[in-house]
Amino acid sequence: MSNPVSTMILGNAEAKTCYYLPNAPTLPQGWCYHQEDALATLIEINGNHWRKILTIMAKLSAPDADWKSYRDTQLLKHNEQIMIEASHLSLTAERHIIVGAVAAAKLNINSANDLFNSLDEQDKLHANGLGVFISPYLDYRQFPNNLIEQLKPYLNK
Repeated sequence: MSNPVSTMILGNAEAKTCYYLPNAPTLPQGWCYHQEDALATLIEINGNHWRKILTIMAKLSAPDADWKSYRDTQLLKHNEQIMIEASHLSLTAERHIIVGAVAAAKLNINSANDLFNSLDEQDKLHANGLGVFISPYLDYRQFPNNLIEQLKPYLNK
């Protein structure tokens, strides 16, 4: 009998913005989100895939246009957390970004539900008006800059 997968949290567990992802990165022994080189280490070990994920998160979360500096020095340290394999929403977050269909299914959340409205013409971003957003996976092909710019104002309210 296999053990159920438990939720992994990366970043500040008290953060007001939570990203829900389906798969965990590989983490080195002793890794901690508040280490100065935490994200550089995560990218080094996990490669381009996690660099893209963290870059899109930084573009959504940065308070200004300098998302690269934000990614490299601030992301996950104060204002964001990532919950992986989550089956419930974070109790501390005010903004919930559910990334992709796999994460949404695990949370039993469906964008076709009447509570969710589309935020874009391509019908890729959805919100329920209560701080819960369903987005495409954090990859440039699925979540290009024009979609980032459409979602960002909702996250900075």
